[in-house]
Amino acid sequence: MSLRQSFPQDGRLLFVVDTTTSTNDLAREWGRQGAPDGATVMADRQTSGRGRSGRHWHSPPGMNLYLSRIIRDTPSNLRLAPLVGAVATCAAVEKHLPGFRVSIKWPNDVLADGRKLAGILAELETGPEPFAVIGIGLNVNMQAADFPTGLRTPATSLRIELGRPLRRAALQENLTEQLAAWCNQLGRDPGRIVEAYTCRCTTLGNRVRVTPPGRPAFTGRALRIAPDGALWVERDDRQQVRIEAGDVDTCA
Repeated sequence: MSLRQSFPQDGRLLFVVDTTTSTNDLAREWGRQGAPDGATVMADRQTSGRGRSGRHWHSPPGMNLYLSRIIRDTPSNLRLAPLVGAVATCAAVEKHLPGFRVSIKWPNDVLADGRKLAGILAELETGPEPFAVIGIGLNVNMQAADFPTGLRTPATSLRIELGRPLRRAALQENLTEQLAAWCNQLGRDPGRIVEAYTCRCTTLGNRVRVTPPGRPAFTGRALRIAPDGALWVERDDRQQVRIEAGDVDTCA
């Protein structure tokens, strides 16, 4: 693994590696060693990239963006890390997809016209000096044949949507700028993060099927985002329940 160090526009540390298991793994280790707020790890390839619930994230070299940013804040603000990552990714992508609807599927999928373009994996480190790592996998220049067979229908990339390749460097610059801006907003007014997320969340208002971890699935209507990022759902029996984790899919 070769390692380079440079400085993005916001002046924060950026480590760039050719190949790693997961940028979140490197960022968490770096954070435990005292890396400052805003320190970021970026890789050209991940051998064990992962999404929520340990799912594999397909991470071929030379095509996409894989990066993880460390944020240090209060424990309550750190709970909003997934929302920060999703909103920042939407803001960066919108500059490159004019005319497309860029949205969020709760809790951590960024969609382009309903197809999955990016995933966010936020992981919290507790202890005397807690921090969170926001991991982002963004499909940039993959073509349909580059996706594993089972992912070709729900997944997409900027290249597929636009019909042409993009410069990853320009997109990476936009993404790190947006992450810096929204992380700063988190420290000033976390409510703005929830508002921005809510405006982009297409899960809300829809009839959904919820599969909480270790519990039976149920159906209902997605109501609102809680101040800490949880999802409130009204079950078919009219009981309102709070969902902190699990799969939530729109259904008929």
